[in-house]
This record gives sequence, structure tokens and C-alpha cells, in this order.
Amino acid sequence: MPNQNGETSVYRISGISDTEIFEIGKRFVASVNDKPLLGRTDIVVSKVIEQKLSVNPDPTPHHRHANICGWPDEKSEKRLIAIELENHAKPHLIDNS
Repeated sequence: MPNQNGETSVYRISGISDTEIFEIGKRFVASVNDKPLLGRTDIVVSKVIEQKLSVNPDPTPHHRHANICGWPDEKSEKRLIAIELENHAKPHLIDNS
């Protein structure tokens, strides 16, 4: 779901290892939110674009950072798009055992 600015923060992970991906998550997401990193969810950009959204590079705080933009104003429309994206997303949980 988008934040108050109407954007969803993401990281572009193509071409990097799981270790590198989780390091980005720990450093730029978990530590900023003062929460442990439990996992990540991957989705291909084409599925975002199919929903009439865009992925805009935003190199702060990391050069792989981007924002999903173009969310509709209507809350119910946002939810429908989020559900559709979730149907195409692949979760990757961290094994903390």
C-alpha cells in the first residue's frame, strides 16, 4: 500500500545475491524502522506496470531504491491493486532458527 505521499518504497534487486538483498533490507529498512528484518517480498516490475503504476528510481537512501507511484486516490481501488500485486509476489522469509 502507498504511504501518505502516495508512493510505495521498494528496492530493485535484479542481478544481486540474496545476501546483498537482505543486507540492504537490514541496513536501509529494518534499522531505520527499529524493527528486525523478517523477510522480503519480490515482484517483477511488469506486474506493477500492468496495474497502471510506475516504478521511479529514487537513489536516496540507496542507489537501488525506487518508489511505486501512480496509485489511485480511492482507497478501495488501492486495495484491489494491492491484492492483485500480492497474487504475483513471492515471499522470502528469513530463517531465524
